[in-house]
Amino acid sequence: MGSFEGHFSYDVKPRYWISLDANFWYGGRTSLNGVQSPNTLQKNSRIGVTASVPLSKHQSLKASYSRGDYVTFGGNFQNVSVAWQYSWLGRPN
Repeated sequence: MGSFEGHFSYDVKPRYWISLDANFWYGGRTSLNGVQSPNTLQKNSRIGVTASVPLSKHQSLKASYSRGDYVTFGGNFQNVSVAWQYSWLGRPN
């Protein structure tokens, strides 16, 4: 199986960024008694967008959305996620 993933990001301000995301994966077939089925080759891709907004020195809020762009096998679904991030990195005040 092979895959490719890419991101184009733009820094709005320090620690405030937006990115356009895409991926593509190819490969994998089913077989029965050692005979591969040519109709089961899997090729899928997704596209999406992600944004991260700083809340404080150590905290940020990240939201993302993605959907199936090219789907041959599996579910063609949409995904929305929101995450709170805390970083212990950095020096205390």
